Amino acid sequence: MRDVSFAVLVIAALLTSPRAQAADADVLKQFGMEGRVALDCSAPYSQSNPDVIYGVSPQGKIPRTLRMTPHLDGTFAMRNLRMLSPHTMQFEETGRQSELTITVARIDGKFRSWRPVRANGEVLIADGKFASSGNPTQAFEKCNY
Repeated sequence: MRDVSFAVLVIAALLTSPRAQAADADVLKQFGMEGRVALDCSAPYSQSNPDVIYGVSPQGKIPRTLRMTPHLDGTFAMRNLRMLSPHTMQFEETGRQSELTITVARIDGKFRSWRPVRANGEVLIADGKFASSGNPTQAFEKCNY
């Protein structure tokens, strides 16, 4: 039992190490999502034009900042970023209500939330469509500033 506990601690340390954080930054850059993405880059953020800023902190952490309305705005820490394919990236994040595993798809140069799943297994979006309504997710373009 002691060996298993030690192994879990070692794995946790590796996942939060500077090397793991550097790998996360590399994945974000490789996927092409570092910086600002918005529905319309020529307009300021608003409820009808949310934007998200994906960055890399000086410590190598990956914050995702949503700007839309004061009650929905927030910054969330992304971790364990990985490419699933040339057009999909997945990461973990602590959301407002639970831990999430989020898959993002790049389609025709735009980014869409493809499959966020809560830690309890609840699928919020499947194949780019909201589970609650069946409506497609919005496509965010990469802003060049």
